[in-house]
Amino acid sequence: MVWFIERLQKEDLRYVVGMVRTSILNISPRFYNQEQLTAWVEGVNNQPDFHQRFLNAYSLVAKDADHHIIGFASLVGDHIDFLYVAADRQREGVATQLLYLLEEQAKKDGVNVLTTEASAVARPFFQKRGYAIKKEQVKWIRGISIKNVQMFKKVHK
Repeated sequence: MVWFIERLQKEDLRYVVGMVRTSILNISPRFYNQEQLTAWVEGVNNQPDFHQRFLNAYSLVAKDADHHIIGFASLVGDHIDFLYVAADRQREGVATQLLYLLEEQAKKDGVNVLTTEASAVARPFFQKRGYAIKKEQVKWIRGISIKNVQMFKKVHK
């Protein structure tokens, strides 16, 4: 499948939010139950402050040949804030390429250690790419507990 990556543009915002929400809702119930997924997806919205969060970050989008958003990633300082791929486009290398570009940007910015908070779904992906677990944690979103892990990777110029 053909796809490309570019910097996030303001006109991409609502499509990014839609893709992220759909991606979350398609997570297997073996990782999170419906109540957890609903709380998680309600935290991702089309509000101006959420859009500004994406615009203030180093944010990338992956698009297919028809310019539909199929992936999104953002870097804030030394932290990978978001990394999502559309449910029907996973296992095509989109997340790997997005992560590589975030890591390269972090190196340019002089970051020595990158951090992220990975879901149970994303944990093996990050581990395979050299990220280590700092600690497991429970996040509370809208009164619902969701387990994830803090991870880190040393990056070098």
